[in-house]
Amino acid sequence: MKIDQKLFSKGIILFHQNMKTQDEIFRNLDKRLVDKGIVTNGFLRAIQKREKNFPTGLQLESGIGVAIPHTDPEFVNENQIGFMSLNDPVQFRQMGSDTEKVQVRMIFILCLKEAHQQLDMLQNLMTLFGDDATIKQLYKCQSEKEFLNIIC
Repeated sequence: MKIDQKLFSKGIILFHQNMKTQDEIFRNLDKRLVDKGIVTNGFLRAIQKREKNFPTGLQLESGIGVAIPHTDPEFVNENQIGFMSLNDPVQFRQMGSDTEKVQVRMIFILCLKEAHQQLDMLQNLMTLFGDDATIKQLYKCQSEKEFLNIIC
């Protein structure tokens, strides 16, 4: 499974960041996305609200936790995926659970203009997440070129 490289064309690919909270992660990514015109000013509030009501944390077989925050297409100007890996995990709630927690080390923030694109991308990511070796490679990435060679 490969993801279209155009979805990473704006270069919001951040490696081994030091973030302490979900909110800090979302604010950091939102600022970059807004600055590049990818999302509207309402994106941050929308992503925070959706994550609270429909958590996106996933504990993978590889032992690495990931999150795939996304929100309604009305807050998106341009299709793009942002990526961030973390030095230390940040707690997210497990997808489909009110109580289970996941220690997340990688975030794929989806900015997609159509609902069917979100569903397709979520399915593609689920396939990717099932490949332990690839997930571990992605976490170790230090450069955008290396990241794109793995994921695209």
